[in-house]
Amino acid sequence: MKDFNAQLIISPPLDKSPEYKLRGKKLEVTWEDTLQSNTTYQFNFGNAVSDINEGNEKTDLIYVFSTGSYIDSLSVLGRVVNAKTNEPVPKSSVMLYTENIDSLPRTTNPNYFAITDEDGYFAVRYLPDASYKIFSLFEEGKNYRYDGPPEIIAFKDSLVKSTLNDSLPELIMAAFVEKDTNQYIASEKGTDYGYYELVFNRPTNNLNIEFEMAETGTDLEATSLLNPGRDTLKNWVKLPQENDLDEVLVIIEDGEVLNDTIYWYIETDEKFREKPELQLKTNTAQQKIDINQKFAIRFNAPIVESDTSLVFFLEDSVEVFPNRIEMKDLNRTALIHYPFKKESQYIFKAYAGAFKGFFGAYNDSVSLPFSLQDSEFYGSLNVDVKMPDSLASADGVKILQFLSDKDKVLREDIFEEGITTTYPQLQPGSYKLKIIFDTNNNGAYDTGNYAKKIQPEKVSIYPEPIDIRSNWDFDVEWTPTTPFDQIVIEK
Repeated sequence: MKDFNAQLIISPPLDKSPEYKLRGKKLEVTWEDTLQSNTTYQFNFGNAVSDINEGNEKTDLIYVFSTGSYIDSLSVLGRVVNAKTNEPVPKSSVMLYTENIDSLPRTTNPNYFAITDEDGYFAVRYLPDASYKIFSLFEEGKNYRYDGPPEIIAFKDSLVKSTLNDSLPELIMAAFVEKDTNQYIASEKGTDYGYYELVFNRPTNNLNIEFEMAETGTDLEATSLLNPGRDTLKNWVKLPQENDLDEVLVIIEDGEVLNDTIYWYIETDEKFREKPELQLKTNTAQQKIDINQKFAIRFNAPIVESDTSLVFFLEDSVEVFPNRIEMKDLNRTALIHYPFKKESQYIFKAYAGAFKGFFGAYNDSVSLPFSLQDSEFYGSLNVDVKMPDSLASADGVKILQFLSDKDKVLREDIFEEGITTTYPQLQPGSYKLKIIFDTNNNGAYDTGNYAKKIQPEKVSIYPEPIDIRSNWDFDVEWTPTTPFDQIVIEK
């Protein structure tokens, strides 16, 4: 037994918590309250009971009895599905309340509950004939109280009525994580010399950061780069070379929503104290460059000085110079503008000292051969989306997303009733398609909000990975659906 009093839900509730004893394979539960007459009682043990050898939980353990002549036999059945991924949500508590008060999931244990299985299905049984407020909650602590993000919740806008098992209505709950309105630092790390990274739980608005030596309060020179999503801040800080520097004070402010100070503990290993070499790499793969990209040089630290006369190409053994070098990403990426030819062979050359990094180090000389990728290397994808009438008439526009196998959005297209489009010159690999039903027309996916009774926006995901091969056209005809449009109760 574990967390007996926290896990045990008794319906209807007793005034005093019961006590329990373990006697070998027997669990004895005793209480002092007088039971109501003609009433069905449920003792739902949640995750409290597990076997002694391997700790496997008995999550469906319910003891039911009646003080009258019959046991209530009505049910509420359904399924909990993640609205953003369309995947089932297992081990979520589905909770029923006999009162229709919005604050109950935050303040009060449910009157009845069940736990979803691996496919997201749930069954709350042995119910009297009544209508219930229903709320689903996936939480780490299992205290049956909604404590806010990042807990996963789902709710229905109206009450649900208990019915016989053979006359159950469709009940599918869209699960989501509410947008966290509080700003805080989700993680921080400083693994390399002078590099310090902060990750925030949500995008920042007006971020300011300072670095000080903890003992003296001396400011340290730093340069910072905020990612496009505005939730990750990368910092390069000039650390003094003294080995007695143990910690740096980091001061973070974001208007009125965040005011925090944390300590960055510096590695004491002498190798860590050495200034890093300035390293560079290019965006070539197997000595080929994508015909859809510019030649790029990426550095491990921001560049503070460069001598472009020391950077050139050999084009079929003839020395040529870039038309222009464009610095981006806080001078950590150099885009080389030059009209490369498909039939030519190239060698990228950079003499030692062409670039100077933030920590004062210069690059070593490099010589990298490459050529443009062959056009036969690429494949293409043709997509024809035909919306069913039920979804074509939905409020708002639709956003068709073309994604990598790592869920990076590569392209977005806005449409209303259907769309036919082509993705040309794709590198071989696996891709995904997703449609967001943008009900509020803001061009992005929006999660739900329990207090405002807003359900999350629906998405439809193409059911199979799209494998693109070289010199091949792949055709997709797709009639999108979502789990919330279909009758999915099968058991």
